[in-house]
This record gives sequence, C-alpha cells and structure tokens, in this order.
Amino acid sequence: MRLWRTRRHWNRLARRDPFWAVLTAPDKQSNRWQIGEFFATGARSVDAEIAQVLAQYPALRRGEALDFGCGVGRLTQALARHFDKVTGVDISEEMLSLARKFNSAGDRVRFLHNARADLRLFADNQFDFVYSMITLQHMEPVYARAYIGEFVRVCAPGGAIFFQVPAQRPIYAPLERFRFSLWPPTVWKRINRIARQRMEHWFPRDPVIEMYALTQEEVATLLRAAGADVIRSDRYDATGATLPSYAYLARKP
Repeated sequence: MRLWRTRRHWNRLARRDPFWAVLTAPDKQSNRWQIGEFFATGARSVDAEIAQVLAQYPALRRGEALDFGCGVGRLTQALARHFDKVTGVDISEEMLSLARKFNSAGDRVRFLHNARADLRLFADNQFDFVYSMITLQHMEPVYARAYIGEFVRVCAPGGAIFFQVPAQRPIYAPLERFRFSLWPPTVWKRINRIARQRMEHWFPRDPVIEMYALTQEEVATLLRAAGADVIRSDRYDATGATLPSYAYLARKP
C-alpha cells in the first residue's frame, strides 16, 4: 500500500474508532476504550520498556526523544515521564489532532505531521532516544527499511534506538484458483468473484490495517548499514503486537 493510501486509511480510522485502531484489543472495538484506561496502558508499556533499555544501556541520556508513529499520543505522553522533551510524529493528521486534544504533558510534548517516506523534517543527530512501537508493521517493507535508516540518522551520537517490527507476516487465504470450464455461467461466476476480490484490495470500502514484516537478519543488517550497533533483539509480545515480533535496541556510536 502506497503511503498516500496508508495516510487515507489511518485518517478514516481516526474518525471511526481511533483508540481501537491504535490498540486493537478485541473487546474495545466500536469506541469502547475509556480514555484514562487507554492512556494508562501506554504508561505501563513505556515504563517497562525504558527499564529494559536502561538495564541494557545505562548510558541512555534523558534529553529529547522521538516517538515515530505516535497516533493519538498514547506512548508519547508516557515517554514524557522519562525524557525532558518528546516529539511525536505521525502520517495521520486526524490522529495528531486527537493527540493534541488529549495531551496532558503540556509543552514538553509536541506533535508533528509527516507524510514523507523519510524524516527530512528533523536534523541529523537530533534525538537522544528514537522509539517506535506497533507502527512499522503497518507499512510496506520498502518504507519500513527507509525509516529504520532514518532512525539512525536522526539519533544523536551515543543515543539509543528502540523499535518493534514483526518477523513473520500473517498467512492470508489465497485467492481461489481459477479452473477452466467451458460452461459459461461457471466462467462468469469465477471471473466475477476474482474481480471483486481484487477490487476490494485496491479500492476497499472500509479503512484497512495492513500487516507486514521484516526478518531479524534484515533488520540487523539495515541498522549496521546505517551506522548503528545492535545491542540486542528480544521477542516482543506486548498488547497490540498480534504477530511474532521482535524489539530491537541499537546504539549510535
């Protein structure tokens, strides 16, 4: 899915069911998340993840952090408990509008829109900590690869990069195989069914949350090629990660 389609779908999700789109708990669909409960999940997740990062990289500085794919700011606000300043960036203007509305961290948090396939709005070496959870899995690998390189570029020397991405893509049911038949009604029914399946893929009636993956080996190669040292990768099974995923911690020398 092209970035402009991704942007369109997430804007639609923000208008329809924003909290569930960010954190897809089965019993919270149809706007059943309570605001306080929703943001509390972010605080718990970030507190645990920062503790994990500090255990593996005690030299982490607490200056400025970047939350890539911030959505409504669930994790961005939580990061403000650990860093002096936090910037949340997202592809959806609608999500960012909600993030600003529900921001409880004041001027220590800002939210910026970015619909590009890079992070050109940020300077080199700007952030002490670059963070992204449950985001790269929703974009085609060609974009995820580029953003991983950008994470390293905008990270300050001595800073840390911590992000999650699935290592395995979901198995979708394949399209029904076309079988040759000389019986005209059968031919027409099969062609019509296949055409509708393909049209639904390219022109979906409802907003789509697509899922993609990158192997551990590829992610490690991307980080090293961009100039980062991989500290470790661990299985990531937190709420919202529906596929076999890994969290990667890297350091920029």
